[in-house]
Amino acid sequence: MVKDILGDYEVKGGSVQAIGKFIAFGLDDPFHITTVSGFTIYGIGKLMERRTNYGLRMAHRDIQEIKRSLREALLDITTMRF
Repeated sequence: MVKDILGDYEVKGGSVQAIGKFIAFGLDDPFHITTVSGFTIYGIGKLMERRTNYGLRMAHRDIQEIKRSLREALLDITTMRF
């Protein structure tokens, strides 16, 4: 129960998606077998991504990222000269 509340650290399936993209676009052959298998592997990664448990850990990371990007945007705005 506590594990469900805390959730995962990162989104699942990111590396599987990257491997699928590499196979689909990097290893292109004349018969397109690697393209089909690459997109299949990418699709499996997308399904894994949907099953990620979004809990407190990922929410904390997202809030920290939003704070960082707002801080950078405010710094950019304050340093502008007219």
